[in-house]
Amino acid sequence: MGIITISRQIGAGETTIAPAVAQRLGWEALDHKILDAQVEEAGATLPRIEHYDERAPGVIEAWRHPLEARKYFEALKRVMQAQAARGNVVLVGRGGNFLVGGADAIHVRLVADMAFRIQRVMEIRWVNEGPARDIIRQSDLDRVSFVRRFFQADLNDPLHYDMVLNTSRLGMDGVVDILVNSARRRWPDMGDAE
Repeated sequence: MGIITISRQIGAGETTIAPAVAQRLGWEALDHKILDAQVEEAGATLPRIEHYDERAPGVIEAWRHPLEARKYFEALKRVMQAQAARGNVVLVGRGGNFLVGGADAIHVRLVADMAFRIQRVMEIRWVNEGPARDIIRQSDLDRVSFVRRFFQADLNDPLHYDMVLNTSRLGMDGVVDILVNSARRRWPDMGDAE
């Protein structure tokens, strides 16, 4: 029973890498769409989920709605831990490495150089370079704040991960190969989808 958690910088390729790794291993990849639906079922509601998803509430927001962010986080924690307990899953984002830290898992951080990230965000979000830079800057700030608020940790500290992989240097296929091979070595009896 294997678990891979992927923490990532926006534009580092997780939308390609996580599903490819899961497919090659015969696992399930859980990204924000699936997790949001499950968190909603666990007691949080949309659109508030999107408001708190990988963001820490601001001071005014925390004062106005002190329980909402905590309710979302507790629901997210239950969902992530339940998915990890099922195993054979790639969990993307949402502090997965912190939420399932005690499980037998491989914790990965995907990073990339800025030019690579900008190009990916432009392609995926259908925006020009200026808005892509703004999206990246805001996403980086939101994710750092989320991890600091809910886990009292530094998102960018490499000690929180088993490996930090630079997708702009290793390439998408290279990173997929590294993760698949790492999982097969870690859990040799899990079988193969290929």
